[in-house]
Amino acid sequence: DPEFQPDKVKNASSAAMGMCKWVRAMDSYDRVAKVVAPKKEALKKAEVELAEAMSILETKRASLKVIVDELDGLQAQLKQCEEKKADLERQVKDCEVKLERANQLIGGLGGEKDRWTQSAADL
Repeated sequence: DPEFQPDKVKNASSAAMGMCKWVRAMDSYDRVAKVVAPKKEALKKAEVELAEAMSILETKRASLKVIVDELDGLQAQLKQCEEKKADLERQVKDCEVKLERANQLIGGLGGEKDRWTQSAADL
């Protein structure tokens, strides 16, 4: 009501002016409360959803940490296996070189055997 203004009611009574201010404040509070109440409920729902999402996130982070730790272990194991493979390949090459030299030595000494046999027969 446009006539229900504290300045206009003051002409009738100062107590009525105080009541007018109080009634207007309560009316304003009621309008604001009707707007804020659904927002508070939405906030509560959002907070509950956030808590659930954070719980799921923490669970996922924990399982991710387990997987990352396992992956780190496997990568370390892979590195060790690659180093072992390289060492074994080096050993194979060394053995091939030694085998080739041994064959050359045996081949060279095989001719000496015939010569020694001939020298022994001549004596």
